[in-house]
Amino acid sequence: MFIAATLLVAWMWSGAVAPSSIVAEASIVGADLRANQAGVIASLKVSLGQAVRAGEVVGQVAAANPRLLDSTLAVIRAEVGMLAVSMVGATDRQRVALEFERMQLDWMNHRVERAALQGQLLQAESDLARAEPLHRARLITEEIYAQLKITRGSLVAQLEEKNQLIVRLEPVLKGMVAADPKAARLSGESALAAAIKVQEAKLRLAEEELSPVPLIAPIDGVVGLMLRRAGETVVAGEVILRVTAIKPERVTGYLRQPLTIDPKPGMGAEIRTRTNPVQVAATTITHVGTMLEVISPTLLAAMRLPPVPTPETALRVDFALPAGLALRPGEHVDVVIR
Repeated sequence: MFIAATLLVAWMWSGAVAPSSIVAEASIVGADLRANQAGVIASLKVSLGQAVRAGEVVGQVAAANPRLLDSTLAVIRAEVGMLAVSMVGATDRQRVALEFERMQLDWMNHRVERAALQGQLLQAESDLARAEPLHRARLITEEIYAQLKITRGSLVAQLEEKNQLIVRLEPVLKGMVAADPKAARLSGESALAAAIKVQEAKLRLAEEELSPVPLIAPIDGVVGLMLRRAGETVVAGEVILRVTAIKPERVTGYLRQPLTIDPKPGMGAEIRTRTNPVQVAATTITHVGTMLEVISPTLLAAMRLPPVPTPETALRVDFALPAGLALRPGEHVDVVIR
């Protein structure tokens, strides 16, 4: 009789009094770094677990297809050559008027050659980036690795010389326009000048395609996941890596059914860590869910609940992170609602 009465009282107590303590979790804040456009990852300057700052450039994506770029440059080079041939046979007066176009064509030829070198350098850097881990693992010979480095160094030197030549030619062209504006106007109205402008637009497009798109860290944190490596091809919107914040923004817990208390924003609570020694801090409820949500698997494991075939739902409750309480993202704590 006594045992039956005890069980009845315990059942009535559990139905009338809500548990004041719930298991909560420090939020894990992360952001995905995605490719802005399709292309090849030219470089990645970070590794797993490395700290990054918001706005920091962590890599580059080269948008150009090397074969397509070579074909485009070949077409531009041929058309520029045809324009130069069309100037042969001009009278002396025409030659004076067309001297500006000739200088433009020479300048464009050097820019086409520079674009071709940039494409070759991107490919060489990609090959070298793929070879570095293989070289460290002794999967390729020292000679092959050295040849890749020599190729890259040679292209860098050629590109530097071409850049210097283009920089020297540009002020000469501007000086011709300033010295003889009448001839510049005459050349600007000619059919040849119009054709040169078309090729100039094509060349600018090719140069833009050669410019790698920077990969910028979205938030402060550490690299928690890397899905792609240098040299791999990506499509627009594809996730390359994930950055996880070092500090949580809030503490989240779930009130299981039956809901015997009605939490409201502003209600006080107490957070108790599971560390040694235990840290205790006061907090308040910042947000209460409007519907029952599925409890996260990590919290279910922390509650030590037996697995069930149907996901359990509960009321989500967010708590403010107390100042001075050092919690790691994903850390479990016990929260007592006042």
